[in-house]
Amino acid sequence: MRSVQRILAVFESFSPARTALSLQQIADRIELPKSTAFRIVRSLEECGYLVRLEDQRFCLSLRLTRLAGLVKSTLDIREISRPVMVELAAQTGETVAIYGIVGRDRVCIESIGSSSSPLRTVLQPGEQFPLGVGSASKVLMAYLSGPSVAPVISAAARATRRTSAQIVTELEAVRRQGYALSHGERLLGLSAVSAPIRDIDDRVRYCLTLNGPSVRMQAHEENLVRGLVHAAADISRLFGAPAEPSSPSTFQESQDATARSRTPTLDPPPRHRYGSIRSR
Repeated sequence: MRSVQRILAVFESFSPARTALSLQQIADRIELPKSTAFRIVRSLEECGYLVRLEDQRFCLSLRLTRLAGLVKSTLDIREISRPVMVELAAQTGETVAIYGIVGRDRVCIESIGSSSSPLRTVLQPGEQFPLGVGSASKVLMAYLSGPSVAPVISAAARATRRTSAQIVTELEAVRRQGYALSHGERLLGLSAVSAPIRDIDDRVRYCLTLNGPSVRMQAHEENLVRGLVHAAADISRLFGAPAEPSSPSTFQESQDATARSRTPTLDPPPRHRYGSIRSR
């Protein structure tokens, strides 16, 4: 496993800004001694996955293009995200969904419900809700770009009886902290937390959302936020997103801007990947 991780680290050390690297640069990026990096790079060169240039730097070979072409053309966000969604729903006991944008609405693309409690959120794939309220709307709107942004923000401002400037300020905060929370915005007594899903081009077209009764979710808000953000990052990685340069703000930091310099007060990482949170 360690050898596989090292090989993948070599591949991921290249980027659009650095398509060719020296041996020392590769060693620095994968944090290994130069001698160890040389053995890995040499093996990849012999197998045809790296090419040595005239200036003795290395670049990825076209052999990787052939492998990229073998990726299933039908592999979509539902197939990629479903195993993560199932695990998150099982460990939190709440409903997990993925949303995308259609026009000025957000649409549920996939939903995994929990059957462990009679009090739960029910979401059906294909359901649409106007953009403007709810954590999923905030995340999807926060990463919109181009000419579609202004009409969507204006519509959201009218729907929520706020100014466009207030909407913009809220969306900027969502981008900074890496997630959005909502309590009773779409339905009284319903809470949700959403985080962006990034694709291979680092774009955000979908978001992952955890929904549940406010009485349960607010009691475990910090852990639910953390588990949801980690799950969204896992899906992004499977979707081909570049590695994040830094982790998102902690829950405590994002809730109180004046406390950014404090030591984060989150609990130690849970034993389960997304936290075994049973708020029953």
